[in-house]
Amino acid sequence: MSSPGWPPSPPCRCPSPRQLLWQLASPTLPVGGYTYSEGLETVVQQGRLQDVADLECWLTAELGSGAVRVDAAVIHRCLLALRQGDWAAAQRHDDWLLAQRSCGAMRQQQRQMGRSMLALLRQLTADHGCPLADWPHGAGLALAWSLAGERFQLPVTPLLEAFLFSWSANLISAAVRLAPLAAPQGQQLQLRLQEPIAALAAAAPDLDPRALWPETLGPTMAQLGHDGLYSRLFRS
Repeated sequence: MSSPGWPPSPPCRCPSPRQLLWQLASPTLPVGGYTYSEGLETVVQQGRLQDVADLECWLTAELGSGAVRVDAAVIHRCLLALRQGDWAAAQRHDDWLLAQRSCGAMRQQQRQMGRSMLALLRQLTADHGCPLADWPHGAGLALAWSLAGERFQLPVTPLLEAFLFSWSANLISAAVRLAPLAAPQGQQLQLRLQEPIAALAAAAPDLDPRALWPETLGPTMAQLGHDGLYSRLFRS
């Protein structure tokens, strides 16, 4: 099923797709990722995350068997659907992913960041003379990343690496502000995460998201406990 108005114009041609990926993956990108700790604030205040080794364990577990693994697989499915002109299939994949989130805070995060990414993409594509079509039902973050890949004709694996880098960089930045972590320790950890990020980005196109059983109990409980914290820096 194709939308009559999709795509409204030829894909955008970037002078440097690699630089666009750097821009999309930047922790300073104004889509709101820096306002979420995804439960890290809770576990830091509970004393369960105290140093860079604890943070590395948390992030590598998420990359290996957490929800972000499903996100990467769904981004690929959405991107395939968009490149085939099947916007309805892309929307179904995105709706399914949002339904898998275990609590309202997680769904709210994905919707808010998706809206922000869509707003940014509309500005960027308009600047290139090929504006993004109105998306009828909004978009979660995964679909928004897929739309960026479709509009700017970005290759799959680098797009997924940029998404995963953005996710990890945001959480490392949060942890540096929450725990007794020095910024150089965060940079060193980001370097060590290159291998698992690259491995997941390469494997995601072959993963069936509906066949994955992510281990989300710990992060879900941490996010559910966030509202009860005495003081908070982050939304979740």
